[in-house]
Amino acid sequence: MTGIDLIILILFLAFLFFFGSIFFKWIERPDDFFVAGRLLPPFILAAALTATNVNLYSFIGQAGKAYEQGISIVWHTWTGNMALVLAGLFVLPILRRLEIRTIPEFLEIRYGRPMRLLIAFLWILRLSFWLGIVLYTGATAAMVITRSGEEAYLFWALIFSVITIIYTAAGGMWSVALTDTLQFSLMLLGALVFFPIIMTAAGGLKGIARSLPPNHLELVPQSGQLNWAFILAIFLLGLQWACTDQGMLQRAFSGRDVRTVVRGLVLSGIQTTPFALLWYLPGLAARAIDPGIKVADAVIPEMLVRFVPTGIFGLILCGLLSAQMSTISSNINSAATLFTSDLYSRLRRLPPSPRATLIVARLITLVIGFLMIIFSLYARQLGAVNAYLLLIGIMDMPLFVVAIVYGLFWSRTTIAAAFAGYVSGAFMGALSVFYLFAQHPNRTTIATFISAATALIVTPLITGLSWQGQKPVALKEAFKPSAEEIASGRAFYLFPRSKKGKMVVFIFFLSLAFFIMSIFLGGLGFNRTAAYLSLGSMIIYFASGLARLNYD
Repeated sequence: MTGIDLIILILFLAFLFFFGSIFFKWIERPDDFFVAGRLLPPFILAAALTATNVNLYSFIGQAGKAYEQGISIVWHTWTGNMALVLAGLFVLPILRRLEIRTIPEFLEIRYGRPMRLLIAFLWILRLSFWLGIVLYTGATAAMVITRSGEEAYLFWALIFSVITIIYTAAGGMWSVALTDTLQFSLMLLGALVFFPIIMTAAGGLKGIARSLPPNHLELVPQSGQLNWAFILAIFLLGLQWACTDQGMLQRAFSGRDVRTVVRGLVLSGIQTTPFALLWYLPGLAARAIDPGIKVADAVIPEMLVRFVPTGIFGLILCGLLSAQMSTISSNINSAATLFTSDLYSRLRRLPPSPRATLIVARLITLVIGFLMIIFSLYARQLGAVNAYLLLIGIMDMPLFVVAIVYGLFWSRTTIAAAFAGYVSGAFMGALSVFYLFAQHPNRTTIATFISAATALIVTPLITGLSWQGQKPVALKEAFKPSAEEIASGRAFYLFPRSKKGKMVVFIFFLSLAFFIMSIFLGGLGFNRTAAYLSLGSMIIYFASGLARLNYD
């Protein structure tokens, strides 16, 4: 890293700090801080969603996993994008009409206050740990790039976190969303510059194919850590993420109206799909260039140091840091929203004033930033991808079951059943990871299925035991457009009324069915058929999802 690259980096960080902080004066009430006054237009919403979801975990962690295990890790992103489109069309419109800020807020509407407090507390810790993973990838990249050694880890972690924490605390969601839009552009530019450099060094696609083991190029493997079962598990985790992840949902809840939210989610899912190749293929190229790198998370930083010239190196580094900082800022803001809306406001005897709410939100932003740094030290022991999959496999799937599957679509579910379903699912997931399958290479995949299955079984069982004729919670009004939506001419229907719209939805679900079938074919050993069918059905799925936006 030369002086020119360092100057570029310092100027970028200074500009980002200034740009993010000027939105302090835009914050007049809590909704401005938490959801940007619900005024974000589709383009900024889509850019903010993409910048939040594409980060150094993608460029460093997932590329490193491609280096280690092969191309099938691409489904980590692609199935998440498929889930984002599905949730955007059929789940998020319901939640947006409820005008909530957080999933715990929905849980209080559905199950009562105790469930809201429990999930809010756990989810603040969960977001803090995820932030630690993202910070770890950034500090690791900086150590490799600057050749500064292990002792410099904490220094780089502080450098990357302090700027983001300050402008997030100052400008809230307005700072997050508008800096995310800028950072998305820089991220894309940096990836586009680096991609041809490393692909050329590896000899292009032909050179990569000649150098890699055959199993590294199997899109739907029958065996291995990232096999067909992993793809099904990561698709389930993608559905959970798209429906309940606070960092993503808070951006969606910032949209102007339901139609804006739907369009932003669908566009974000589709545009990120080809973009994903910009970090997975460099991981494969690095394996072809040098198969002897021992630490997977150091692969891409090492390639940057070796092949990128001065000046361009600084530009690419700004793009990588943009990917990291956009995710940190959005999730810190989300954690602050959870604490302020779901714990602080609910535990007070009297509702806090808007000014007090904003002060607490900014203070808790600083606290979450501190927890992020602490958790990043633990993430170093696990590696980025393993740490993240371990986290969501245990905690996230049971929440998806009780909040979305039963919370939205089965009105009889009781609070006792929801509590038992979540706790038992999380417990069985943790038991699977740390005891029952602790030595199994696919322990995270197994834990995902076990935690989801446990919650799916326990919740209706306890509902049967605890049901005493209570009046079901009615959410039917949120399933259809409000009178205000219809009057504005921007109504969105979950299922279109026109024949063309119904046909598009039919094709959408048919392609999803073919996709799932293709994954099972991979499990049976039909790898080539599974690869072609999965890609073809995914393309049709996205095309029909995009077409759905034009039919009501």
